[in-house]
Amino acid sequence: MTKLTDNLLDLVFPPGLYCSCCGKITDSSMPYHLCSSCMDQIKWATGRTCSKCGKPLSDTDPADTCYSCREHEHLYDRGYTCAEYGSCERALIFNLKYNGRTDIAPILGEAIFDMLEARGVITAGAGGIRYDIILPVPMSRAKQLARGYNQAELIARELSLRCGIPYSTRIIERTRSTRALRGLSPDERRLEMTGAFAPCHDESLIRGRSFLILDDIYTTGATIDACAGVLKDSGAGVVDFVSFASGADVVK
Repeated sequence: MTKLTDNLLDLVFPPGLYCSCCGKITDSSMPYHLCSSCMDQIKWATGRTCSKCGKPLSDTDPADTCYSCREHEHLYDRGYTCAEYGSCERALIFNLKYNGRTDIAPILGEAIFDMLEARGVITAGAGGIRYDIILPVPMSRAKQLARGYNQAELIARELSLRCGIPYSTRIIERTRSTRALRGLSPDERRLEMTGAFAPCHDESLIRGRSFLILDDIYTTGATIDACAGVLKDSGAGVVDFVSFASGADVVK
């Protein structure tokens, strides 16, 4: 069924013909199926980034960690991101999540792989891989049935194919549906996510292993921390995360 869906999407959105962000006809040689205008608008995280969560640091922030990480401790070890969340990043993520554009997931997976490889975090093939498992953030069963897929899982599948690290959806599970976090304060987000995840099976699948949690967007870290807490409590080793986009470094 997944293969059939991909083939149908290829007919409607031929790979490389249309920009995956704005939909304009573009050159098939352009990276990530983006036109030159959208490529320039994306705020790639190529400059100074937070040494904890990886989000791009504000020009007015002289520290090596972002304001959010200075204000709140996190349970994960290290984070990485491709870009700061802006209009183009929002269009890509929203089209994937809410408009059925599953063809965008491999594009985001490719961008994440390129970023991680460029920073020396992972390498293609078996050598030099740091993580045992890529872990897409789980969705509630009801939400996944309604949407038809978990966008984080689709991105993880592409990243796994490119780097050779297996991904799994059977390590932790979402124990309950949660409210949309958009519009909630950092403290409200953490409270909402408390107890939202649990191990799927025997904790021996977690103990001593290193995980790379994957999500489409990172803002305050409440969701990633909730996942990381379950893994750490079950004896995991390194627990890092990666996202395609991350919220801005808002210095107060």
